[in-house]
Amino acid sequence: MADVPTPSADLKTVVQSQMVAAMKGGDKPRTQVLRMLLSEIKAKEVDDVKAIPQAAVTGYASKLKKALAEMEKLGQAEHAAQLRSELAIVEEFLPRQMDDASLDQLVNETLAVMGPVTKKDAGRAMGAVLKAASAAGASADAGKVRALLESKLN
Repeated sequence: MADVPTPSADLKTVVQSQMVAAMKGGDKPRTQVLRMLLSEIKAKEVDDVKAIPQAAVTGYASKLKKALAEMEKLGQAEHAAQLRSELAIVEEFLPRQMDDASLDQLVNETLAVMGPVTKKDAGRAMGAVLKAASAAGASADAGKVRALLESKLN
């Protein structure tokens, strides 16, 4: 289907090239979603020259998830299905989520590097784990990280 962006790839360029490919391929729904995504990235850049395109993608995905939840709550199945398909396209550009085993290993490694950690240090440890996940080119669910840290700090 499409090239999956790598952490080193310029996300804006990848979105633009995939949008052109979708246009040439006649895939109107994908073209529209990529056009909106590119618009979000450009708007973020206008607001802040140093903005990270990934933040715009994450923000747009968040908007779609909120709208999806609202449509499901209102019983708008057709709109919810449309939002699900849009979200699937946007999620191609989000960092991959760490699986539970990798996340557990990362938490253990981070705690080992930090030395003795108490419950008071949980916030600092959580920040360190999330930063380490990001440095590895992945994303970690903050709720899962918090739960793992709580279980290990008890």
